[in-house]
Amino acid sequence: MQFQPLKRSETPDIFNDYLHNPEKIRAFYPHHFTRNWAKVIDERSHFTIPRAELVAALRSQHSRWNTGKATLQHIEKLADSNTFAVVTGQQAGVLGGPLYTFFKTMTVINLAKQLQQQFPEKQFVPVFWLEVNDSDFAEIAKTHYLTKENELKTLQLDESPDEADKPIAARKISDAVAKWREIADADFFDTEFKSAALDAFIGSYKSGRGYADAFADLLLTFFGEHGLVLFDPSGSGVCRLAQPLFEKALTNADKILNVANQRNNELSDAGYGTQIHFNPNQTLLFLNDKNARRVRVDIDDSGQFLLKYPDGHRPVAREDLLKTCSDSPQYLSPNVALRPLMQDSLLPTVAYVGGPSEVAYFAQVAALYSHFEIPMPVIFPRHRLTIVEGKIQKQIDKNELDFAEILENRPDFIDTVIRNGAGQQLFNSVESTSKTISDTLNALHSQLEAVDPTLVNSLEKTRDSIEGNFEKLSGKIVRSLEQRNETLVRQLEKIQLNLLPGGNYQERVLSMLYFIVKYGPDFVENLLENLPEDPSPHYIVKL
Repeated sequence: MQFQPLKRSETPDIFNDYLHNPEKIRAFYPHHFTRNWAKVIDERSHFTIPRAELVAALRSQHSRWNTGKATLQHIEKLADSNTFAVVTGQQAGVLGGPLYTFFKTMTVINLAKQLQQQFPEKQFVPVFWLEVNDSDFAEIAKTHYLTKENELKTLQLDESPDEADKPIAARKISDAVAKWREIADADFFDTEFKSAALDAFIGSYKSGRGYADAFADLLLTFFGEHGLVLFDPSGSGVCRLAQPLFEKALTNADKILNVANQRNNELSDAGYGTQIHFNPNQTLLFLNDKNARRVRVDIDDSGQFLLKYPDGHRPVAREDLLKTCSDSPQYLSPNVALRPLMQDSLLPTVAYVGGPSEVAYFAQVAALYSHFEIPMPVIFPRHRLTIVEGKIQKQIDKNELDFAEILENRPDFIDTVIRNGAGQQLFNSVESTSKTISDTLNALHSQLEAVDPTLVNSLEKTRDSIEGNFEKLSGKIVRSLEQRNETLVRQLEKIQLNLLPGGNYQERVLSMLYFIVKYGPDFVENLLENLPEDPSPHYIVKL
């Protein structure tokens, strides 16, 4: 197993600058993963959290799962003020979700170990936040893998109408997942690992069980020996601890929204886009209504709370909502901007491991940390990996392809290779001809404008038509070259399917199940043991 770092631009832009130009974004992040960990730890040590209640809640939650000794020991350590959390989180995707869920978990475990070595007088515990308050079932309901016929297979659960808009925490697994075992068994080659892998991934998803519980057991199967602690934010005990935060989010909604919008404007002025859109008059909370539907809580200019349903707003009495917050906070849950604040008001967090979009939105959320007076952790990029099997590496070497170019050109990978290879000379001629025509039209522009300015519009329409026809011609040339180079195209399609399944990055699509079936349960441990310390590059992992 060899890790090859790639030099490439990342998206969003602020994530790229966070990795490679940290001084440029310093105004938006109070800390950076390359410096000053001691300061962050000191700040957290002076921020009080309800440790005894936290440990009690974690004990209760882990009694539902197949929890090992290492995890239980880490839970008890969290009672000590000298113990800190290294946190990541993700929606509870069925069968563990895409590969990056595992990569996040590996990063958080390794970072906790690195900090332990750097600060031996402290204790650091890896924690995985189960994002089960979300109601987006489509986000968690499918899994993808490659079959023995080298096809991308998708297994997807249907959402029953009576569960629409309910948080994932309130939903139960149907018997459909159990039927996936027979399908997957037929899709994979027989290996010595297949039966155990299917047991591990599909066996946890028993009919009638909660998605959070199945997901938790799956993660503990692979990472329990490293003491991974899981955190379910949906329980009444946890929400009781978050009640002061929820109340402040309700009673200071207008000020909070002003802070958020001001930060968004600052980011826009600096040339960055934003990940989180704040709607006018929204609070940062959702309410589970009497039908267990998760609805957004808004507030109008007069202070009237409103529940945002698909058919419009419905008023709710201010005193009733505040009473719910006081007496039954488990019916409230944070939105994407408030979730990190809930996390870090309950956990002694010194670092949060996030993907590119998460790192980007923490530039927005940082302003809210200041408003709520909660110390913000270091935002640590998760490892970004593309796993390359030997058969694919041979095809890449044979065709003298570059990994960076493959990933950069993911929507048009095959077309790009054809253009730069078999069709390079022809496309150079096409581009040269197109440029000559464009230059000629440019020369006509000033002459036409001198005769009759209205003729310029006709010229531009002519230009658009010519450019459109050249694009069509280029497409036809590519199709023709692909037909004449069928063997090459088949090889490229195989590379694309494995590295860019569905046109997206491998880590965002494939399930870890695919690799466990082929390479066994030690595959995850081998990745974890060999993971480089530096999370900045995208790594090619050659098997």
